[in-house]
Amino acid sequence: MVSKLKLVYVVTLVGLSIGLLCLLTGCLSDFPEKGMNDSDTSRLVEKIIFEIGQEDKNYMEFRRRGFNGRPEYRCRVGVDCSAETFPVYLYVAPVDEYTIDGVERITISFKLDQTYNDVTLRLARAGDETSVVTVDRKRTYLVTNTMLGSGENYHFGVYNLKLGALKKGRHRIELTVADDGKGNAAHVWDALSLIAKKR
Repeated sequence: MVSKLKLVYVVTLVGLSIGLLCLLTGCLSDFPEKGMNDSDTSRLVEKIIFEIGQEDKNYMEFRRRGFNGRPEYRCRVGVDCSAETFPVYLYVAPVDEYTIDGVERITISFKLDQTYNDVTLRLARAGDETSVVTVDRKRTYLVTNTMLGSGENYHFGVYNLKLGALKKGRHRIELTVADDGKGNAAHVWDALSLIAKKR
């Protein structure tokens, strides 16, 4: 009877020792505690709110006809925003060469299901012109070809425009070209995307 108790005691002690050793060496890392993951706020999660076109230094996916006489193009994300219907040209004035291919103003409407503190508008386009970006009719940003690294002869460039915080609810982004005499008064898109980061 005494030897049986000693055996149980020894087996229990050995089992506890092995379990402790596994914990120390990380063999139980395949079973993370839920609380640890929930409290990890250092990792950034990226969310693409919208993406129009592909960053491939090509504008062939955009619509290139059917805007004659229309000064503005509007679309709603999740409803009717797509490269197939999006005007390839954005111009500063109704120049005959571009009136059938583009517009003077583009308005993109979208809705956020939560507030984001770090939102970026990524513009990929070609041309010497300065893009004017207006957010919710309040904040205006200028994006020059120097910032983009773009230029004439369809040289594509990319710029990440930091918009900061956007609250939950409806928003709009307006795109126009600055009347600053740069370029040939129109630029073409490669892609447009709005990206949010949250902790």
